[in-house]
Amino acid sequence: MDYILGKTLTELFNDKALRKDIFGIKCIDLKEFPLLIKFIDANKSLSVQVHPDNEYARKYESSSGKTEMWYILDCDPGAKIICGVKKGITKEILEQSINSDKIVECLNYVDVQKGDSIYIPSGTVHALLGKTFRMYDWGRVDKDGKPRELHTKRALDVINTNTPLQLKKVENNCEKVNIVKSEFFTTNKINVDGIFQENISKESFLAFNVIDGNGIIKVNEKDYKINKGDSFIIPALAEKYILEGKIELLESNL
Repeated sequence: MDYILGKTLTELFNDKALRKDIFGIKCIDLKEFPLLIKFIDANKSLSVQVHPDNEYARKYESSSGKTEMWYILDCDPGAKIICGVKKGITKEILEQSINSDKIVECLNYVDVQKGDSIYIPSGTVHALLGKTFRMYDWGRVDKDGKPRELHTKRALDVINTNTPLQLKKVENNCEKVNIVKSEFFTTNKINVDGIFQENISKESFLAFNVIDGNGIIKVNEKDYKINKGDSFIIPALAEKYILEGKIELLESNL
């Protein structure tokens, strides 16, 4: 597929002649690439925020909503995240706490360790960046010394105060383990110590993030070196891939 060299992901996705072969049958009618993958180094508290679902986002924001999954690559001992609100907290209590600058008392703080995954459906209060409605920003100001814009009304519209915590301790003692399987995406963890191979469905592309180790991936009789920190996509038209080495990866698809 040398004819795609030099093209951006957006250019490839917008080329309808290539979309089915590269991104799969499930992507044929989509308006935009369906996954957003980030490496985030959160060395300070980020905004307390919430994502809308598709219905609300399309109606009021002219965009898609967002459901996400976090995988903890590394963290300090005693690290915590914000995910959801404490039991018994309602939207009315949240609104009062925001107005009185006491929202931190309502939030659910969760201990996390390296290798944990957390599933965050739309409507769940959390603390990562992206397409969000910002509820609280720890008193931070912008470059002009003014408090950053909050979106309290819309955040309260979309928030779900009853979302159960979905934290999983991901196993490392098997070749492939599922982390998340939702209506929006599926993410698996693959642990290779030697050789691992898998057939590919024409339904969806495969997006990989190398989270540890190094090795080689073989696709369509070509070898590619891969190392910790690399990200890449295997097209849906490829029949299979083979991994060799000692390496850990996250594999996501539709």
